[in-house]
Amino acid sequence: MFPSSFANQTFVLPATNLQIFVNVAKRYASGLQQLADLNVQTAKTVFEESAAIAKAGPNAKPGDFLSWQSTLLAETPEKAAAYARHFWQIVRATQTDILNEARGPLEQFGFEVKRASESVSQVPVALVSSIANASDDAEAIAQSEKSVRLSKVDSKR
Repeated sequence: MFPSSFANQTFVLPATNLQIFVNVAKRYASGLQQLADLNVQTAKTVFEESAAIAKAGPNAKPGDFLSWQSTLLAETPEKAAAYARHFWQIVRATQTDILNEARGPLEQFGFEVKRASESVSQVPVALVSSIANASDDAEAIAQSEKSVRLSKVDSKR
């Protein structure tokens, strides 16, 4: 009843979906790894800067702490903006990769299903047209039989 390509596609779809899921999960994990690396690097930088102040300890003058504090506070918005830019860059790249990974095989399968459904929809059209042709042929045969009978009746008179 269905074209053989449609039946084959129904068995291929679960394997395709599993492969898509595995590839998307890998890309998602890669994105999470990149975000974790960014967070570790950020935390490491903050601790190193704080350690520099702590190392000065009792030898530092009160004015030094105020200057370090003002320097750290002045750099904080720039560092936060850089962190945010890098964070969103990773998120967008991961999102784009995941969408492309999922879109490709599904679009291909969609086009194949569309072709199969079009070929399936053409079968009833061909069947209806052949029935219509047969009906026309039957009417033509009936007309010719009727004309033959009338001609026989007319010839007997």
